[in-house]
Amino acid sequence: MQSTWSPGVVKNEEVLLRTVFHPEHVLDGKVIETAISLTDLKSSGFSVDRFEYADRIILQKRIERLINNSPQLRHSGLIANFECFSVREFSDELDERAFIVIDTAEKENTAHASIYSAKERGKSALRKLRALLLPFLQERSSLEEIFS
Repeated sequence: MQSTWSPGVVKNEEVLLRTVFHPEHVLDGKVIETAISLTDLKSSGFSVDRFEYADRIILQKRIERLINNSPQLRHSGLIANFECFSVREFSDELDERAFIVIDTAEKENTAHASIYSAKERGKSALRKLRALLLPFLQERSSLEEIFS
């Protein structure tokens, strides 16, 4: 069921945005596995924004708020961007869909979407899924670059 604020189903061709914080999520220039929570993949949703509906001001305020909440862990935030179909095309070892990407629009952010494991999985299987997503977070850009 879509939320009241939903702009519609997330399409395969959409570009998704994810904020990555330095140094919390980055070690030696590479985004580390803990940047993707297993709980997020299992039940909470790995939060992303849909570029087509994203608002630069909302993203900037969120980055600032999250940095202020944990200034010792978060000095800066950059944005990884990747295409939805790249996430949806993954299959697990049983050749079943690995991920779902769904609209989870919020009143304050209609661009919000979430990535989940497509089915219930144990921690070991979720770690394998996390490893599939990690390469999408390695190339990061500033908000200025994303919205230019």
